[in-house]
Amino acid sequence: MDAQRKQRILEVMTGRDAKFHALICRMPEHVLMLTGYQPILGNSFCLLTLSQAFESEVEIRLAVPEDEANLIPPGTANQVITFTEETMNYIGNTIQAVHEPLGELLRSANLSENAVVGYEGVYSPIASGYTQVGVPGPATLNMYRQLFLGGYMQDAAFLLDELESIKTGEELGYIRRSEEVARQGFLAARDAIHVGSTEAEVAAAMTAALLRAGYAAPGAHHVQPFVHVMAGPRAAEAYKAFNLTSNAAIQQGDTVLVQVEIGIDGYWAELTRTFFAGDISEDWRIAHKACMVAQDAALQIIRDGVPARDADSAARSVMAQAGFRSAFKHGLGHGFGFQAINHAAAPVLHPASSDVLQSGMVHNMEPAVYIEGKGGIRLNDNVLVLPDGNEVLSHAIPRDLDWLVVT
Repeated sequence: MDAQRKQRILEVMTGRDAKFHALICRMPEHVLMLTGYQPILGNSFCLLTLSQAFESEVEIRLAVPEDEANLIPPGTANQVITFTEETMNYIGNTIQAVHEPLGELLRSANLSENAVVGYEGVYSPIASGYTQVGVPGPATLNMYRQLFLGGYMQDAAFLLDELESIKTGEELGYIRRSEEVARQGFLAARDAIHVGSTEAEVAAAMTAALLRAGYAAPGAHHVQPFVHVMAGPRAAEAYKAFNLTSNAAIQQGDTVLVQVEIGIDGYWAELTRTFFAGDISEDWRIAHKACMVAQDAALQIIRDGVPARDADSAARSVMAQAGFRSAFKHGLGHGFGFQAINHAAAPVLHPASSDVLQSGMVHNMEPAVYIEGKGGIRLNDNVLVLPDGNEVLSHAIPRDLDWLVVT
């Protein structure tokens, strides 16, 4: 755990009326945030406690599948216990296998009988590290209560959300690594786009580039690329909560909306560029300019202490003045980093948001125009909030038409 993250944990856990003495987490993004170790299967458990002797110290204990023990960075934890769900003589499940190891960790932590232990109330998406991920559902909570007799279990989802919303310098370094890999992916997507190529071909070329660049990035060991390509009239549907690539062929003049989520060792970037196949109509030229001006208007006010809805309002006013009020069908942005897409992750830049921007927050910024039956464009960049302004983390990915119109 880096020093900034430790300090942030201490501030949030001790700065409340309902003080927490410990946290038990299973969701991969929470374990990553608290320890720097990314669980792959989602079956790892992290127990974080404030030291009994020195409240300014944080102790980390991990119960992890035996197969993942080598993924834990040296010096991460005060104690690591492994478990096995299956042997040649036994088949079990996570709850059965981790029960005793987790009990041993709780005993080692020596929590008092009046301690308050926070657990994950699951109302947000879970960032998967693999094709499946363990969920901290009722069975997990029942196990906690059985093991932690005499203490108080309290939902700490709000606290974990607050911790996730501010990134440390070290975490920003990892996110910047993902931004650079995304840039390499967009270069490949651009090369693959031409009249007659299919959405799937563009997605395949970009995915391959993300894997190559991701695993070549310094220190990377787990790369998760997700690419979505929607061209022509299909791009008008890209405002929905998910995008779907198809085998449709790209036609002359189509908008080709390319979205990527790229996670490297659990640290994510989420970006979109819309290309134009062969040429661009005047209507799309106007729409693209509106998206750029909307971004610039938001960037003029994004800084520490500004209400997030004000950034949305600045961008939305530009879109409305350009005639695209109803065509901009979602909020301006949301937080990311430990997840790619969670529309409730702070800060939420939306007309109804009550969030306030804070230095160290990262969020996307995605003004867009969706016109049914014709197409859609979205310009999605990633922004870091600073004390006196902001930094566009994805600035190296061009947004001008000289680059986006592919002939």
